[in-house]
Amino acid sequence: MSPSLVVFRKELRDALRDRRSLMSLLIFPLIGPLLVVFLFNTIMDTVDEAQDITLPVVGAQYAPDLLDYLRQNGIALQELPAAAEQVLSPQQFEAVKQSISKREYHFALLIPEDFGERLAEQRSLNVELHFDSSRQQEAAKANRVQALIQGWVSETASLRLLARGISPKLLQPVTVVRLDVASQQARAQSLLGMIPMFVLMAAFISGVGIAVDATAGERERKSLEPLLVNPVPRYCLVLGKWWAASVFSVVGLVLVLSLNLAVLSRLPLEELGISFLIGSREIVGILLTTIPLGFFATALQLVIGLFARSFKDAQIYIGLLSLLPMLPFYYNITNNSGRELWMSAVPLLGQNMLLTDVVSGRTPALWDFALAAVCLLLWAGVFIAIATRLLKRERLIFA
Repeated sequence: MSPSLVVFRKELRDALRDRRSLMSLLIFPLIGPLLVVFLFNTIMDTVDEAQDITLPVVGAQYAPDLLDYLRQNGIALQELPAAAEQVLSPQQFEAVKQSISKREYHFALLIPEDFGERLAEQRSLNVELHFDSSRQQEAAKANRVQALIQGWVSETASLRLLARGISPKLLQPVTVVRLDVASQQARAQSLLGMIPMFVLMAAFISGVGIAVDATAGERERKSLEPLLVNPVPRYCLVLGKWWAASVFSVVGLVLVLSLNLAVLSRLPLEELGISFLIGSREIVGILLTTIPLGFFATALQLVIGLFARSFKDAQIYIGLLSLLPMLPFYYNITNNSGRELWMSAVPLLGQNMLLTDVVSGRTPALWDFALAAVCLLLWAGVFIAIATRLLKRERLIFA
């Protein structure tokens, strides 16, 4: 194996001198944790803002009981100018809609003049809650206001029935009680589901610089031909290049995992009602699952680099290849059956499902991680065999 080690040292030394290879190794591991921090800060800010609602009201004087109920439930009221309250004409309603569209108000509650009269006569009436559904954050606030108004309506209807000696329970014979049996860590899956995708992408991005430069790059520079003149088996050359690219890919994986775990351990996840607990067993399983990803990704990239006609073609193919780690993420969103044994034999899908189980607090057995790792290494061996056969084709080398 000494020829392979010579090629490995040469490729590794060249990669450490290449700024592009170092940037592909270091930039993505830093981007992932920054995105996680940004996401959680945004979610926490949204949760805090959802509790702080200021509701503009047109016609506030017509429904004092309703507005008192909203105040008691933490809704701050903002009465619009008196000029807007004097006449609740269609023009005034249209003016409020335009103000919401121009973002002068996020939403507004419009109460008709005959609100009190129709309520006293026990007749039905409508109040209008205007909002812009394209702004999700404001739509969530509007939903909370609507739920509170519905609560006041139910309370008012119950009082009317009690005044007539009728039990309100007659109108609601069945009550649905929702009990969430998911643990705090299982609920974390919806928010932490992007971390397995970051790990899979790191395997494809961190070592891509060496894999492409050692194949398509050398063909374009005409330095691959002198290398093949040496009396060395083709598989030794492929192994040396593969090992060098795999070192960068594995280092990128470890950096992504380490930084993400460090960030998650310091984020106040309890404020969102979730928890993230990980022990030594989970860490061993994660390493068993992710480290072979580096060898699989670089082996596939070597094949593509040798198959491409130029360095530019290789970059295009590798760019499309980087989309592969996203496919298991989207499959996991629509998957309701959970992880099955056959998934371990599917590259990337098995790793994504195993990492998702770890994030959700459902730690699989170690042999599940080992099975997925062995399957990845077998696929990597297939790609290395293909790359070795490609190096034996003169037409492909001299193209």
